[in-house]
Amino acid sequence: MSSPFVHLEVRSYFSLKEGAFSPEDLARRARELGMPAVALTDRDGLYGAARFVAACRREGVRPILGATVTVRGGDSPSSRDEGEVVLLAMDEDGYAELCRLITDAHTAVGERRDPWVAPEQVCAHARGLACLLGPASPPGRLAASGRPAAARRAAEPFREAFGERLWVAVQHRMEPGSGAEIRALLRLAEALGARAVATNGVRYLVPGDAFLADALDCMRRLVPLNPWNVRRVNAEGYLKPAEAMRMLFAERPDLCDATLELAEACRFDLGLRRPRFPTFEGEGGRSATSVLAERCWRGLERRGMRPTREVRDRLDLELGTIHRLGYSAYFLAVADIVADVRAMGIACACRGSAAGSLVCYLTGISDVDPLRHGLLFERFVNHLRDEPPDIDVDVESARREDVYDMILSRHGEGRAACVAMVETYRARAAIREVGKALGLPEVEVDAVAKAFPRIGAGDIGRAIELLPELAGSNLQAAELELLFRVAERLDGFPRHLALHPSGIVLSRDDLVRTVPLERSFRGHRMVQADKDDVELLGFLKLDVLGVRMLSAIRHALDEIARTEGVKVDLDEVPLDDPATFELIRASDTLGCFQIESPGQRELLQKLQPGRFEDLIVDISLFRPGPVKSDMVTPYLRRRAGMERPTYAHPALREVLGETFGVIVYHEQVMRTLAVVGGYDLAEADRIRRHLDDGEEVEGIRRDFLRRARRRGVDPGAAERVWREVASFASFGFCKAHAAAFAVPTYRSAWLKAHFPAQFLAGVLTHEPGMYPRRLILDDARRRGIEILPLDVNRSERGYVVEVLEEGPPRRYGIRLALADVDGISEAEVRRILEARADRPFRDVDDLLRRSGVSRPVAEALAHAGGFDGTRGGGTRRDHLYRAMTTRPERVGDQLELDLWAAAPGRTRWSFPDYIDAERVRAELEVLGLDATRHLVSFFEPLLDDLGVVRARDLPRHRGGEWVMVAGVKVASQTPAVRSGQRIVFLSLDDGTGVIEVTVFERTLPKVARTVFHAYAMAVWGRLRRTGVRGVGIIAEDAWDLAALHRARRDGRLARALRERAAPGLPPRKLWHASPGSAGW
Repeated sequence: MSSPFVHLEVRSYFSLKEGAFSPEDLARRARELGMPAVALTDRDGLYGAARFVAACRREGVRPILGATVTVRGGDSPSSRDEGEVVLLAMDEDGYAELCRLITDAHTAVGERRDPWVAPEQVCAHARGLACLLGPASPPGRLAASGRPAAARRAAEPFREAFGERLWVAVQHRMEPGSGAEIRALLRLAEALGARAVATNGVRYLVPGDAFLADALDCMRRLVPLNPWNVRRVNAEGYLKPAEAMRMLFAERPDLCDATLELAEACRFDLGLRRPRFPTFEGEGGRSATSVLAERCWRGLERRGMRPTREVRDRLDLELGTIHRLGYSAYFLAVADIVADVRAMGIACACRGSAAGSLVCYLTGISDVDPLRHGLLFERFVNHLRDEPPDIDVDVESARREDVYDMILSRHGEGRAACVAMVETYRARAAIREVGKALGLPEVEVDAVAKAFPRIGAGDIGRAIELLPELAGSNLQAAELELLFRVAERLDGFPRHLALHPSGIVLSRDDLVRTVPLERSFRGHRMVQADKDDVELLGFLKLDVLGVRMLSAIRHALDEIARTEGVKVDLDEVPLDDPATFELIRASDTLGCFQIESPGQRELLQKLQPGRFEDLIVDISLFRPGPVKSDMVTPYLRRRAGMERPTYAHPALREVLGETFGVIVYHEQVMRTLAVVGGYDLAEADRIRRHLDDGEEVEGIRRDFLRRARRRGVDPGAAERVWREVASFASFGFCKAHAAAFAVPTYRSAWLKAHFPAQFLAGVLTHEPGMYPRRLILDDARRRGIEILPLDVNRSERGYVVEVLEEGPPRRYGIRLALADVDGISEAEVRRILEARADRPFRDVDDLLRRSGVSRPVAEALAHAGGFDGTRGGGTRRDHLYRAMTTRPERVGDQLELDLWAAAPGRTRWSFPDYIDAERVRAELEVLGLDATRHLVSFFEPLLDDLGVVRARDLPRHRGGEWVMVAGVKVASQTPAVRSGQRIVFLSLDDGTGVIEVTVFERTLPKVARTVFHAYAMAVWGRLRRTGVRGVGIIAEDAWDLAALHRARRDGRLARALRERAAPGLPPRKLWHASPGSAGW
């Protein structure tokens, strides 16, 4: 057996577009090659450190942590005298110094995405680090270029700082000149009195991946992949076996032996999952647990709860568990953060399993009473969970960054930072970037990329075979095979690092000793670790999620206060309001949180909620798991009295009574295991989390049946209970999470029921749901709320309510928003509002002169009718012409404008005004919506010829009847369904309502192009009843409405319909046979 070897310079795919493998693959390959240890030295970062250490533990390989640090010398950084040094952590101090040095490279010296440090900074952080000066280091480059004296001078500071921990790294790349370079570096080592060590500069794991590394390198440098741009001359930069490395350095085996010596010296243990929780310093030396308990007892009075035995026992259980696990300071920190957020006037809510905690409720973190709803603390925290608690706090999306700034400022750089998110390659981005590197025409590559849905890069091949969107696109042409092969290999590769949308790390004062920091795009401190790595590193994480519905609700409350003079306190809103539940039962819930999707509205029709608890059930049932496992059908049948509830054991009547014997919640799984198997709730939660583990489940089953038998449970009944638990547990939903979601769900429905104009203004401003604004505008119109046009003197940044008539009843309008104007910036909106605060704008010239907006924005405002209401008069074309030609900065212009003002309404020219079609087109171009007139109205003659049934009339038709419908596509979904089929759900808006269309897999090949690419379509299908008042359409055929419009204009409508007629489609009559008929 040959002597071992340890690779000490290895870059994974976290050295963005330099390495061609993951840290996990590196550990696996090192084990396959029998290596005792391996280093990971990514460029300017420790992004993959935690997962690398975890993978090495699994593979039985010792990890060595380090980094390749970019160094710039010379008189100034702009000289670009750039090199790199490899630093390896030998102990805990060395790792901390490395984290600080990388943090400085990203935040103190270098710029975002261009980190670097000066040589003297490297030397200042030398404690506990080994330094490798290789061919790419400044001294190494000087030595290889034949300047030994200069090389020694450049290396002296490193020698002085690192002493015996300085090594000169040599590489035998088997290239012309490699021998001379090695000799020069060995002479440098001798001159310095330093040891030399062999490395290989690993960028890929096997020689066959050299081409992938070339593609990544060209993608990074933005150059085509061709012989002139490929910098390697062979495929030697891979993780070579020990024999190969020792053969290369056969004349100097000591260089390979040195890798073992250096690896042995690097014994730092990252300490995965070692708790690094926040600390707390109370007044008078009080402990965090003492302070937390006091706050909870004060919270009982604030919440109006009596300290009954149940409350005291529950509180003692939670406080005791939190104390034993060391989480007290974390709960206090989160409670303080939530209090600060609310003090800033920002709406805040808790979500997830944390809503099952009484401590969270009493300290103000959550607004859900866990005792009232039967929630379990053990689902959130218990001693058998191997991960720390994860509290999720929702805040207004429009104020999320304000919250981030507050938290980071309050806790300081050493104790808090945002979590990073690794953006990996998706199919479209991979195809575009690889196509550019391969030198393919950009237009062609873009067309190919757009043909793919939003899937991962690894699914490209499968998509070509299966997805009807790609039918007929000839994507398997020979010249594209290489593109797809390389693009697929990028699956899981990081594309760039971004700010996680919610995660914040809370730590002790030593955060930067454990993980480097850098700046996000907007300047927030960010750890070089994603959410999974943060947990591996033992940090506690707070998720601060920006929720647009909370911003919409805040906007609505502000509009209510402004227009009605009423300050609504949603905490005081009764949870049994009849008008709210009437709206919910009617599934009139467009814009409402969690219950606006087609599937949710169908479920509401069937479930007919009448109390707050019904919303918790509804939210829990409408999830992929319950739908796929068909938990919904038995629940609805039993709720409606069509089927008797059944219980596998009488003891389950109390556990499952609220859901008629159907296991819906995780908490019910836990209670079932506790009642029948005698487990405590912590153990029951552990079992619940492992029920989908094929290796463990049989052992769990045997233990459950044995324990049930000891408790006197009939073996047959125990087996039935087990089958139900095993069948439904993995598909259930956390009741605490559903209860937390039910609060904003109910509040949004209450606002829509009682203040529809103000609520819809909030929805239009913040777009919290799945539907585009045009559909919300239609919803407003159907409620008698007028949509008011864009107006430079009356429109605000967001949508606002105007009282049109005092009534009673009052009549309202919603004014279109300035922020929707295409191309307008926040600064321009602000300048418009500030300028008109002095006096209204008179005309285009006045706005340009006083607000300083750009000419394209002024043109967009004029095009969309923003000046139609100004005193200057004129048509919309007049305003557009003025916006295109006026130069208010011209000398003497002020006089001209004043003279112009002296004759209101007088014009020097007169252009014809826009016709309706031009107005709607302008609105679509500038605002992205058809505010003046619904787009479908332009197809009215065609719809009459087709015999289209409008949305408002569909409920009057029988189930099973064949009908033609038409509308603008406003939403499409392809969710998981129980059958495993690929089913597309479409929402069409025809101006009278929303039509829900289902396209089954058998129909997709025929209609795919229309369904996925047409913006408006006609659908022929069978009507189905979906609830008390709900209807939907099962599609049999579909046509592009614009294509049919052109065919009708050319006298080809009948032929266009026949060219792809649905099976069994009767002969078409292009008129109504009788009043109300569909014309068939």
